[in-house]
Amino acid sequence: MIYLKYVLRLFFIVSATPSSILPLRGQQLHIRYPQREWIAPGITLDMEDTKIIPEMSSYGLHCPIRYLLFMLDLDVQIPTTGIQNVVLHWYQPDLVFDCNLRDPPNLLAPDTENSSDFVAPYIAPQAPGGSHHRYVFLLFEQQSSYNFPHCFEHIPPRTIESRAGFDIKAFMHAASLGPPVAVNYFFGRRNVSKGDDPSPFPSVTTTSFRSLTCDTSSTIS
Repeated sequence: MIYLKYVLRLFFIVSATPSSILPLRGQQLHIRYPQREWIAPGITLDMEDTKIIPEMSSYGLHCPIRYLLFMLDLDVQIPTTGIQNVVLHWYQPDLVFDCNLRDPPNLLAPDTENSSDFVAPYIAPQAPGGSHHRYVFLLFEQQSSYNFPHCFEHIPPRTIESRAGFDIKAFMHAASLGPPVAVNYFFGRRNVSKGDDPSPFPSVTTTSFRSLTCDTSSTIS
């Protein structure tokens, strides 16, 4: 459980989330990139190996509960300011797995028959060359009463303006989420060779962040 305490501590410090949503009542989220090994918490991965959407195992999870996932970069900095913030890389609700599989565990996947239109598609880690960012995966139980918070309807586009400054605390409050049931994280490494573009993704600026006020009564089914 040491790695869980570490990743949650660094996560909640960076996101300024109060300890009231703790304790975590879960486990390691078993996750891997296709054709790769399962991610050991805190491992360093080359960003070239993270371009494809990762797979998630149902190991230790309960059926037929639905789950929703966030992937966050905790180490985004605004140049010249030293301000550190969070960028959302992936939001995926309606994750399920086959309860009747004879040889569990199997993989979590979006429910193709009954899923929400409000998804923030995966953005692969694209931190500047030479950096060493922390990427955190948080898995939550998705209650039958869950509705997507209307105030976050800007997040689907794969743009800095849509994803920078993502406030997980506000989302959890607006969506009435409980604490995460499983977590994992890795460090993303991108080496720079001569001639490479050191910053393939647009830089975060002070104007990238939204002023967000959530009305908890305003949700999208």
